[in-house]
Formats: sequence, C-alpha cells, structure tokens
Amino acid sequence: MRNVGFHMSIGKYDVYPPTDASFEDPPRMDKYDVIVIGGGGGGYHGAFELSKGNYSVLLIDDKGNLGGNCLYEGCIPSKSVSIALYLLEKLRGILKSVGNNDVDKVRLLWENLIDHKDNVQYIRYLQHIREIKEHGNVDFVKGIARVVDNHRVMVEADDGSWRREVEGKYLLVATGSLPIKIPVPGSELAIGSQELFGYKTKYRKIPSDVVIIGGGYIGVEVASVLSGLGVKVTIVEMLPRILSGWDSSIVSMIEEKLRNRGVTILTNSRVTGIREEGGQKIVEYAKQDGSKGYVAGSEVIMAVGRRANVEGLNQLGIVDKNHVDVNDAMATRVPNVYAAGDVIGRYMLYHAAVKESVIASWNIMMGRPIFEVNFNAVPMTIFTEPEAAMVGLSEDAAKAKGIGYEVVQYPLEDDSYAQIIGVRDGWVKLIIEKGTQRIIGGVIYGEAASMMINEVALAIAVNARVKDLALLAHAHPTIFESIDRAAIRYSV
Repeated sequence: MRNVGFHMSIGKYDVYPPTDASFEDPPRMDKYDVIVIGGGGGGYHGAFELSKGNYSVLLIDDKGNLGGNCLYEGCIPSKSVSIALYLLEKLRGILKSVGNNDVDKVRLLWENLIDHKDNVQYIRYLQHIREIKEHGNVDFVKGIARVVDNHRVMVEADDGSWRREVEGKYLLVATGSLPIKIPVPGSELAIGSQELFGYKTKYRKIPSDVVIIGGGYIGVEVASVLSGLGVKVTIVEMLPRILSGWDSSIVSMIEEKLRNRGVTILTNSRVTGIREEGGQKIVEYAKQDGSKGYVAGSEVIMAVGRRANVEGLNQLGIVDKNHVDVNDAMATRVPNVYAAGDVIGRYMLYHAAVKESVIASWNIMMGRPIFEVNFNAVPMTIFTEPEAAMVGLSEDAAKAKGIGYEVVQYPLEDDSYAQIIGVRDGWVKLIIEKGTQRIIGGVIYGEAASMMINEVALAIAVNARVKDLALLAHAHPTIFESIDRAAIRYSV
C-alpha cells in the first residue's frame, strides 16, 4: 500500500469531491456583504443564514464542496463504517441469543465498509451542490483564500489559472483544523484519517495489526472499529490514561471493553520514534520511569488530535495561542471579523461548529453581538461499541467549581428497548445541582448514547429541573425512557 501522505496542503488533494463547473469560476463580484472562508460546518451554515437574510455572500472552499474535514475524512465516513459494524454486531447478538451457531458467517469485509462510506459521502456532496444553488445570494467558489486585511481577501484557483481580490463588509473565518503530527523520527511512516476514511481513499485493504498513537476519542474510536473486525490493536498514549477529560466511569468501561476485544493499551508511554524493520513498522516509546520499549504493527495510525488552522491570519490580530480568539458571540477583537468552527480551538466538533456559525451570522445581521453560544450545553460523543457521551459539568468539574451536586443513575439492563435488541450494557447518569435541582450534567454509556445525550443537553440549556425530565412521557418502547427512569429515581 502506497503511503498517500498524512497531511495534504491546502488546495491539494489526491481525490477532490464532486463539484459543479460554475463553482470553479472566479468570484462574480468585487464586493460582498460577507466573505466566508471555509465551507465546513463553521462556514456554510452561517453563509446560508446570511443568504436568507438577503446578504450577498462569497463562500470560498479549497475542496470545491461543503462539509469540510467532517465529510471528507472525519465524522461522516468514519461513522458510516462504525455504524455498519454496529448493525452487524447487533444482528449477530440476536442470532446468538436464539442458538444460531453460524453467526460468524455473517460478516462484512473492510472493502465493503469503505465502498459504503464512499457512497454516503457522494450522496452528501451531491446534496450540498443542490443546497448551494438553492441559496441564490451565495456565490460559492472553489479556490484558495488568502486574507489581505480585515476587509480584503485574495482568492485564486488551486491550479493558478485565475486570481481576484475581493472586498467584504464582514469576514467570517472558518478555516478549520489540521491533523497534528508529532515531531519524532519516522513520523512520515504513519497514516491518518485521510488514508483510512478520506473520500475515494486508495487505502482499501485492512491491516492485520496496527499501532495507534494517541488515546483520545479519535484513536479510541478507530481501535473499537478495527478490533471489531479482528485486527490486533495497540494504543500508545503518553498520558496516565486514555480519554483524558472524560468521566472516569466511562473510561473504565471503555477500557474494559477494548481489552476484552484484544486491544492492548499502553499509557504513560511517550512515542520517541517510528522505523521500518522486516516488513513491520516499529513504534518506540519511553515510560515515565525512564524505561524504553517498542511495539510493532503492519501499520501505524497517528491520532494525537488536531490543531486550529490559523495560517495567514496573524496579520488580522485575531490569533492568540495558536487559535482565533473569540467571545461567546463568535466576535473577534476586530469589529467586523467573526470566526467559527475548529479554528477557534474550543470544541473541535462539527455540531459545535454549526451552532457557532449560525450565531456568528445572526450577530452579523443584527449589527452587533447579541446571541451567544452556550458552550456548557455542547454534547460530546465517543462512537465506540457501545457508545459513550457526556454534556455539561462532570462530577470532577462540579467539585472543582465548589458546586454542591447529587447523582442519580439508571441501568440499561432494566430498559425494555435495550432488552429487545440485546444491548443491556451501560447506564444513564444525571448530575443535579443541590437546592435548585437543575440538571447541570449528564453521562451516558450504552446504546444510542449519541442520541440520548441531546435531551440532557437541552435540559441543561433551558435550566430544566430533574422533575421536568421525570414528568416528561417518552414513547414506549424506546431507550429514551431510561432518562425519565433516572429522573424519577431522584424525584420520588
């Protein structure tokens, strides 16, 4: 397998998404109300809102389509793979429960999964082309944007065939993020999300064993997917535990699940180099006590996180500590410049970027910062098997803030829907402020955690009390009933 390159330069991709011929033309006008740099979640949702408000918008993206890294190599393709495996495992579980001993014959190949995610990406790219054309005030251009000042942007074709300077009353910066590659010898031997999940990736054969550098949510998700296909996986993490910052009860459950699948987890292990030997890739690491070790695999996956893409933005005076500094209204210190998405360095999550983008656009249309993002109500999910999610304050965060709280928990083993489809592992945990009885946090481990956490996020956003959840009737049989079951345990 050819190493197709871990980091692609802006405007340079092995395979471009489908686009429309009109998107490859230069901008139609010299002046716009708003110039939006970046067509990911932090850019295009705001552009569409501005279009609805009759603002003229220039939206620039180097891929020639929308969705950013999330659609090209991240959340959409990776979840297309993991959800297909999830459905397979659920079917196997049901068949095993009724004594079918041939369940292992029901299987998916990695090539099938990659073909499926390619198809999902293609469907969404075509959808985005239609959506752009439905917003007549948006001039979408496939090109590379270079900021001149807080009003002017130079736009040029990726092949250099044209170049044009344009002016905007406002700028919305949504340049996203780039994968981090640790500076150790041999780092070029590692692959990343573009190789695994990139659109029309050439990487279509699953490795027999892999070493994953990084035990954050991306590395853990990849470990869960690959181990579910029988791949021998080793995670090398420099911190004392994987999933730093996550609820400790979730981390314990995920670690146990991964180890039961044969995943080796090495913590307190700082990678010092990667080399090739005998057809294998060797990852060398150093422990905190000074001892050294190594682990080998047919492939090495770099999953140590992402960094805000602030290239070319320093002259605006909006960059602080390698990210664009904004307030909760998405306004920078330059009055006509707003920013949203990964570039602001807060929650590097697509759904957070979308809300930031919308808030930025609303404030632009209001002429001043009025609306704010409630960052405390942004949910986080790990798409492992089973899923895990959290929102609001964790117990540790509540303690650190000196907030008196109580916890109530409900086991999914008692939930009817979980029983129906054989997914009884896990629980719903609500964190409740003493006195006010407001929901201030939630942690869910188990089936549909990524969906259920949104209800808890809404409760936090509207300052709902635990009794409000207890009084809410949920459709039966659905796993959402476990939320009001937990609330009722506290309220009665």
